[in-house]
Amino acid sequence: MARAATVLILAGLLALPAVAGAQEVLRTERTDPRHLRPPFGAGEQPPLPSPRTLHTESRAVYRLPDGIKGLAVLDRTLSHLCNRGAFLQKIDGFYWAAAPDRRYGVAFSGGANLVDPQNKRQPGKVYFFRDQDSRCSVWVGDQAKLMPNYIGG
Repeated sequence: MARAATVLILAGLLALPAVAGAQEVLRTERTDPRHLRPPFGAGEQPPLPSPRTLHTESRAVYRLPDGIKGLAVLDRTLSHLCNRGAFLQKIDGFYWAAAPDRRYGVAFSGGANLVDPQNKRQPGKVYFFRDQDSRCSVWVGDQAKLMPNYIGG
């Protein structure tokens, strides 16, 4: 009988914390009133998506072991247009020429990698760009004369 009483007392003690915990009520308030609010309201514009990055691989198209002299001539008119942003490469350095002293950006008269809104390009020409910014300079060479230096594309 004493054993049964001990078991009942232990059972009662074990049940006591469960009953006390059941009586506590947890509060369910939000931490911030805007917690479940949509990201933008009915009269607001949705946020703009992040710009997508265009990944391209540049290509060497000419190897000029003796440099650009003798193969192309500096064109001051096109250089001035390049300074103003009116005669440019679409992607600066997408096509390029390797010379001993520097690397030149390349665009072709057929329109490959060339932005020419004033239609200043001439057929059969290759355009070499140096510093495509306010210091831009453009050299023009004959495509046929440059063919021995062409390395691919």
